[in-house]
Amino acid sequence: MDKVLYKDESFVWYDLKNPDKAGMEEYMNRFNLSSLTIQDAIEAEHLPKYENNDNFDFLLIRFYSRDKRSYSFVIREFSHKIGIFFGNDFLITVHQKEVPFWDKILSKLQSENPKHQWTPRRLYHEILREALNTYLEPAENIAKKIEEYEKSLLDDEREIKQKLKQLYQLKREADACKTLMMRTHETLNEYKHQAKHKSAFLDLIELNQKLLHLHTQNSNDLQNLFTLTISISDLRSNEIMKILTVFSAFFLPLTFIVGVYGMNFSYMPELDYKWAYFVVLAVMFVIVAVIFFWFRRKKFL
Repeated sequence: MDKVLYKDESFVWYDLKNPDKAGMEEYMNRFNLSSLTIQDAIEAEHLPKYENNDNFDFLLIRFYSRDKRSYSFVIREFSHKIGIFFGNDFLITVHQKEVPFWDKILSKLQSENPKHQWTPRRLYHEILREALNTYLEPAENIAKKIEEYEKSLLDDEREIKQKLKQLYQLKREADACKTLMMRTHETLNEYKHQAKHKSAFLDLIELNQKLLHLHTQNSNDLQNLFTLTISISDLRSNEIMKILTVFSAFFLPLTFIVGVYGMNFSYMPELDYKWAYFVVLAVMFVIVAVIFFWFRRKKFL
């Protein structure tokens, strides 16, 4: 479905939602677009890129989406693509999913003072800025979850396996966002030689670097938490093994004594002694006491 989102005396903004290759032919012929860039704009999984052509510039960006998804760390699951063609008197946006910030941009287009005239390049900058801003909220949400997890980790050591799963999912999403921000940074570097509004372009660079820093910090914090959680799990396992080892140390010699006097031999002189039972109990008690004080001395208990 295609429609004109904005039009004035200087340029027209065409918006194409989920078009096929045949639906793009009219625009390809009218604006002399490249068939290869058309293919890139239609491909749903394409990463950010920039191309400069004689008659138009092409930019492909991805924005974060909060749609329900099965795997949050798969790029196509948590982000959607916008292909942007812009020339001197036109701008064409191509996307598969609804873009949540279209209304916000249209409101700026219609309400701003006319003396600040809009151009396709300025509109492109605005679209890119809003697309980058969609990554700010997930970065803050992940940072908040990290803080909550840090507070609960040492207080409640149960359900370690579930916590590791949650950490793994957050880590993969943070890494995917970090990858997209790095790829967007490379795209902006490719575009900087064509950028005419240097101040607006520098703002985009700074915003991208800020988001890259946030997602990189989240990724590093999650990796540290992941390692710490595994260490705590190993520590708990070691504590359990320590307790079992202590019990084994106490009962092993006692089991040996019981085993010896439990053998069914006809001639065992100790069995005929009047105080043999009490002597054996006393020996067992002494052995237990010796092991206990030896463990205390070695600080095993």
